[in-house]
Amino acid sequence: MEKIYLISLGCPKNLVDSENIMAILGEKNYVLTDSAKDADIIIVNTCAFLKAAVMESKTAIKQLVSYKKHKSQKLVVCGCLVQRYGEKLFNIHGIDGIAGPGNPEKVAEVVELVKENSGVVSFTSASGLKNTGTPRLVSTYPYTYLKISEGCDNFCSYCLIPQLRGRLQSRKSTDIVREAKSLLAMGLKELILIAQDTTHYGWDKGNKNGLEQLLLQLVKTGFPWIRLMYAHPAHITEGLLEIIAREKNVCRYLDIPLQHIHPEILKKMNRPAIDYSRLIDHIRKTVPDIRLRTSFIVGFPGEKRQHFKHLLDFVKEKRFDRVGVFRYSREKGTPAYNLTGHLKEATKLKRERYLMDVQKKISEEKLKRLVGHKLRVLIEGIKGDYYTARTEFDAPEIDGMVYLKKNKKYRPGDFCTVTIVSSTVHDLFASYP
Repeated sequence: MEKIYLISLGCPKNLVDSENIMAILGEKNYVLTDSAKDADIIIVNTCAFLKAAVMESKTAIKQLVSYKKHKSQKLVVCGCLVQRYGEKLFNIHGIDGIAGPGNPEKVAEVVELVKENSGVVSFTSASGLKNTGTPRLVSTYPYTYLKISEGCDNFCSYCLIPQLRGRLQSRKSTDIVREAKSLLAMGLKELILIAQDTTHYGWDKGNKNGLEQLLLQLVKTGFPWIRLMYAHPAHITEGLLEIIAREKNVCRYLDIPLQHIHPEILKKMNRPAIDYSRLIDHIRKTVPDIRLRTSFIVGFPGEKRQHFKHLLDFVKEKRFDRVGVFRYSREKGTPAYNLTGHLKEATKLKRERYLMDVQKKISEEKLKRLVGHKLRVLIEGIKGDYYTARTEFDAPEIDGMVYLKKNKKYRPGDFCTVTIVSSTVHDLFASYP
């Protein structure tokens, strides 16, 4: 049997595509390997959202090219980098086939064709929702991501996603629920809903209550935890908040990328200049004990000191549980590329570090308040003498962990109640009650 090595770069949406690719190829009797040098076919699923992601993808490709030890070994590149650069990627010597994002079946076709052809095989299809019954080889147990839509209709001025992933295409709720039931049957414990904007789900079909209706169906599947990521602030409905507050298996957690606060900068970003302060207060009033994560872009063209101070004061006032800060990246092809007033990288870096320092103090203070409290956690794995776990208030990979001494026997996927005994800036340490 031929061996496949796959490396997945970028966001969880890309990871879902990679899991689809692995499952499709597994059904075709390919064997997965964790060694690129031993593989017959190497696949790299790329990200190209920002220049840094492009650089990471190209570096990975060049490294993988160096692993090719004989002429029969093939390299297939797929994902957003292909959509951004197309056949120009073949200028990197050693690539044998390419395929666009969001189309795992096309990647499998490319894998089959590069084996038989001495020349390169090119597929540069745009992304889209293809086979709704595509199999998955989940790689993140005990949690899993579930993509509910593809593409985006928000058209933020700094963002390439509509060009790379296309316009918003919501999946059929019946297909989503069917996949969720299948994932639950596999023993997975946490279902994480993802899309470029999860709160936009169904809007392309004229249903502005689509996410609420979908959540109510997913609640009935019996998943212990259901988490919602990437909620656009302008699309959060009263009904959605009521569901989070009422349904016990929907995590009291929201990831709301605000990107900025000052109306002038939001207008340049083509983001809604709504009253974010009122929104945050209302969410916390409607869903007591909710944890809020957000992200901000600093150094956007035209961002002056007063704009940054406005953002800084807002973060100090609202005291988010988690914050991600990103320096603006000037991407060719976006409307923001042609704006005036681009800032120096040193200024962007200074503002990023300053804002993160403020947030670190807030996070540390908030976690200290949990000492002595009892919390339910999901065991994820083992690190040294500790189990690694998470509460419902932390998303995997981006938020904090709970460390628990291995005094009792647990396995990944088990739930248990612990008592928090100490904390750091990001993480918690616990004991058995």
